[in-house]
Amino acid sequence: MRTFLLPLLAAALCLHTAHALKCYTCVGAEKNSDCLKESTCTVLDKYCMTMVGTASGKTTIIKQCLPLCEPGKGESHGLSGTMSCCQSDLCNVSGAMSVRISFLTLVFSVGFVGTLLRGGL
Repeated sequence: MRTFLLPLLAAALCLHTAHALKCYTCVGAEKNSDCLKESTCTVLDKYCMTMVGTASGKTTIIKQCLPLCEPGKGESHGLSGTMSCCQSDLCNVSGAMSVRISFLTLVFSVGFVGTLLRGGL
């Protein structure tokens, strides 16, 4: 029985099912609430991208799936703006996600240092 289970376990570990990333997608939305269409990306797409820029004095948002993504200043669909990238399902719900995470990290760090100082360390 053991002889049968070992190859079966090895085969199960070697099988890899491709999981397609899910991102919010839109082109030319003026506010984030208008940009919440869920899309399944291709297997080649590894990033969800959000770009926020200004065109003709109006804020414009673009969200899409991309195989490569480099955060910072960028251009997509003729819009220049700030690009953010993430790699988990529906992670591009807001372009400000990285700001929120950084703020949360800062708050916890300050709280930890405060606790150490109160403890006399």
